[in-house]
Amino acid sequence: MKLRRVISVLSGSEEDTPLLNSSYSLCADYGARLDSLFVRRNAASGGDLLGDAFSTYGMEAVLEALDDAAVLAARKARASYEALADDAERDHLGRFIEFIGLPRSAMSQEGRLCDLLIMPKPSRQDLRNKLNSIETAAFESGRPVLVLPLDGQASERFNDIVIAWDGSLEAMHAAVGSMPFLQDAEHVTITHAGTDSEAANQLADLSDYLELHGIKSATRSVELSGRSIARALIESSDQNGADLLVMGGFGASGWQRSLGRDETTCLIKDLPFAILLAH
Repeated sequence: MKLRRVISVLSGSEEDTPLLNSSYSLCADYGARLDSLFVRRNAASGGDLLGDAFSTYGMEAVLEALDDAAVLAARKARASYEALADDAERDHLGRFIEFIGLPRSAMSQEGRLCDLLIMPKPSRQDLRNKLNSIETAAFESGRPVLVLPLDGQASERFNDIVIAWDGSLEAMHAAVGSMPFLQDAEHVTITHAGTDSEAANQLADLSDYLELHGIKSATRSVELSGRSIARALIESSDQNGADLLVMGGFGASGWQRSLGRDETTCLIKDLPFAILLAH
């Protein structure tokens, strides 16, 4: 299994340049093509969010301001892409895509026809919107989403990978979606955190499956000892020297995700290194 088309999701902010640089380095290493996607909401999609709370005049003013901000962000995103294009090899750098509409529509149309989506790890600023964007990408594309920290801790290649395994469909999608990285890694550890004995017993089954793909792995069960699953995975992965955590994502109920109490949200917020997740 190889990476062929990778999409980097841009926001029209200062995050775009480091995200593009990291994404391009990854694509160059794995022989993939990087396309860049910026989603620009149009006036109609913005109006859907405002409802009946504004007068016609007030809504027109707000929508005009939203359009102006969206156009400016699109220009910034394109400028970041063009700065990379000046020195990039054409084999590894593809198109800049400006999608006008809603993020879920963009992920359905563009995201489903790629091997990997790359997004930045959310900062504390605008945290909820960024987490929603990652969730939308995972749900609507059905493809693995690689969330990269942009503070200098992201690795161009992932040498030590931890797979968080609970036997779920989401975890299986993540493991299969990460296959190119697993095949290239020096160390792969399959970890189960928690008290689910059935999932823990499946560690050897996943290890056998990966070996069929030329991937040797170790298995490990981690006791919670009063910790949440997210905290146990973070601490055990950090102790293992991991630079990528692979896991199924957003399997919790909607109210837990909306309150930020699901394990996926906690991991995305607190994990100090990259995370690849799939729904």
